[in-house]
Amino acid sequence: MSSRRVVSGLSACFTVGVLAASGCGDGRGDGTSTNATGFTASADGTGDGITSQSSMGDGDGDTGDGDADTNTTNTTNTGDGDGDPGDGDGDTSGGPKFDIAGIPDGELDCQCGTSLDFSYIWIANSTQSTVTKLNTETMEEEGRFLTRADGNGSPSRTSVSLSGRAVAVANRNGGVVKVFSQHEDCDPNKNGMPGLQTSTDLNYLPWGEDDCVDWFVPFDYTTQRPVAWAPGILDMSTCTYSNEQLWTAGCKPGQDAVVKVSLIDGDTGNIEFTVSVPGFECSSLSPYGGAVNAEGNFWFTNLVPGSDRLGFVNRLTQETQVWNMPITPYGMTVDHDGNPWIASWSSSQQASAAKFDVQTETWSYANNHVAHSLSGIQEDANGRMWMNYWTYDGQNMGTGGLVYIDMETMQVSEPFDLGCQSSTCRGMSVDLNGMIWSTSMASNTAFRFNPDTLQIDTYSQLVGPYTYSDMTGWGIQSAACGPQG
Repeated sequence: MSSRRVVSGLSACFTVGVLAASGCGDGRGDGTSTNATGFTASADGTGDGITSQSSMGDGDGDTGDGDADTNTTNTTNTGDGDGDPGDGDGDTSGGPKFDIAGIPDGELDCQCGTSLDFSYIWIANSTQSTVTKLNTETMEEEGRFLTRADGNGSPSRTSVSLSGRAVAVANRNGGVVKVFSQHEDCDPNKNGMPGLQTSTDLNYLPWGEDDCVDWFVPFDYTTQRPVAWAPGILDMSTCTYSNEQLWTAGCKPGQDAVVKVSLIDGDTGNIEFTVSVPGFECSSLSPYGGAVNAEGNFWFTNLVPGSDRLGFVNRLTQETQVWNMPITPYGMTVDHDGNPWIASWSSSQQASAAKFDVQTETWSYANNHVAHSLSGIQEDANGRMWMNYWTYDGQNMGTGGLVYIDMETMQVSEPFDLGCQSSTCRGMSVDLNGMIWSTSMASNTAFRFNPDTLQIDTYSQLVGPYTYSDMTGWGIQSAACGPQG
């Protein structure tokens, strides 16, 4: 396995004391904009292995059934693969602005706060209303946590903070929960009993008894999928983050006409503001996915074929913006240039995926090969955008797997077979070591794919894992710090 991936460089946008309103772009074009109350919508419409490193994404639909499998960890090898496109450079105008010439005296080389000595993927067990904390290196489960008191949250989106020290999980039936990843951050007296009580394997504690569950924020929503951490302020003297904030979106179909987006204080769970987004209709699958850019602004999508929407909320001004999309989205992410990417729903528009250029407000398509699936999508550190396939150019391959898109040429790669039960692999993530992850609801399995060696490892103790978004924290790291290898 490759050594830990560390991002170098410091964004002055997030250095302690400077959460800049200027000097950092807002990561979007000048299209039609609104404030919190006004709206105008614009209508713009591998054979030798591959060199790896990692990213972020999002997407979702209905939950899968299934009970936990008794199988634990398996290792298999696939055949050949091909190609190594893109340089993965982060030196683009859409990313953070780097104003620090060197490391000042008395300050540490914080590596953008991401030189971590741990790496987890947080997978929502949708039908169990829990989230799994899985070590991405050992493939061992190191904790499982309820996501709502009644055990009926139906979680599907997880998001890891840039510090890596917390995960937030959105329940589709309403409510967001925060869990600490590191025991030293947990309150050993939170549940009223002395000493730390917390889950350390696949067995979870009753609601209110796990000291590492930091807070739960209820929302009066019946659909709440998107959740995404925004970058906080990095203290260069301690290499720790403060003022980390969290985005979420939801609504109550039949009662709310449009989607509501909220920004939450990551420390306290207090809601800092909520905006209604005119032009972004509320329905059972709207909103659907969400992700942030380097400045911590929020992009989000729906899943309503024929009424396809891309939305934006500015963190500083609360200004909103909505575009009509020419492609029906499923998973979504924001790349290191601040451009949203959409994994196509069931190969809509005969494309695998599409990218929205925020400067020109135009779309480009990955359609030299068509990967048909309902998939999340994430960028790695080598200029590749990964997603699942169920069929490839209309051919049923027997089992599902992965493809990547060269981010410069928009060319879709050959398929890499995961051995995933047909039409079940949907979740998509990339870890801090550059491994590519997918999840299957039907087999209760997480797949880890090494793009260098083509080796596949599996973990099969999940329960209806229907999860997308930034499950590892690589997505926000890539967006905020750049994907330097």
